[in-house]
Amino acid sequence: MKIFCNGEGIELAADATLAEALLSYLEVRDAPAPKGLAVACNGDVVPRPFWSQRQLAEGDRLDLFSAVAGG
Repeated sequence: MKIFCNGEGIELAADATLAEALLSYLEVRDAPAPKGLAVACNGDVVPRPFWSQRQLAEGDRLDLFSAVAGG
């Protein structure tokens, strides 16, 4: 299936979870998961404990955010 992560299309297995999508997205970019990472699926923030349980569907859109400290 095809989903979109930060606007980029990625192909995943039909039964992929949000956690698997993140691993795939970051692995392709050879990037570690940033600290303070938050993820929204189709506009709804998904709490970290549910990432491995959240099943994705064709066309889902993930937006990744990371917290930034500062003043």
